[in-house]
Amino acid sequence: MLSLDSEKIKSLLPEEYTGTEIIVFNVIDSTNSEAKRVFVKDGKDMLIVAGKQTAGRGRHGKSFYSPEETGIYMSLVVHADLPLNHAARATTAAAVAVCKAIEKLTDKKPEIKWVNDIFINNKKVCGILTEAVSTAGSRTADALIIGIGINVYTSDFPDEIKDIAGSLNENGLDKNSLIAEICKGVFGYAADLFSDGFIEEYRKRCFVIGKEISYERNGERFFATAVDIDENGGLIIKNTDGEISTLQSGEISIKMT
Repeated sequence: MLSLDSEKIKSLLPEEYTGTEIIVFNVIDSTNSEAKRVFVKDGKDMLIVAGKQTAGRGRHGKSFYSPEETGIYMSLVVHADLPLNHAARATTAAAVAVCKAIEKLTDKKPEIKWVNDIFINNKKVCGILTEAVSTAGSRTADALIIGIGINVYTSDFPDEIKDIAGSLNENGLDKNSLIAEICKGVFGYAADLFSDGFIEEYRKRCFVIGKEISYERNGERFFATAVDIDENGGLIIKNTDGEISTLQSGEISIKMT
């Protein structure tokens, strides 16, 4: 395994992104938490990477298992004048960027479970947590913090996730190269988050479409069929009563056959 190296990462980025501030930690509580601490409005875009997280965070208050040296734990700070109700598009774009980076550097075929998880061979190998930073009372994001956690070589998982978690397990994969490739994708999409190009790429990789799912709303569980992904990354569903609606956030469960 090659150690994390900020200079190596920077050398692999296109010239237009070499001004990005890159900070590497051996250990940190959470790269997203650090991004919030050091965020400067109108400052440089930033990449924060850690070899280990002691308090890695997932969506809905869940933790993200982040053992030493076996994964990639990174957060990108992208300055964006974006309406808060469109910030979820960044998660969609980041999911595509991660998939394309993995496809470029390995022979793996990643798939997306709506909205923010990357799977390979029916195992979750990556989670994404996007958070908007905004001035109090503002409806516009000053920046987006896009946290990405990838199990690269992780083989031992806690009991509560060992049945669903997996790793890339790609011998010789340089984590610096994968980080740089993801950065290129995320920064490229972030330059125009209203473009629909990455939505179609997301659609092609989303294995949820056509599946029977369940979801919770106001504490009640509902059942539906996933129909499509809309232009904002929302999941279009057909409920059991035939009603068509769109989920913009939340977690879903897929009925296994």
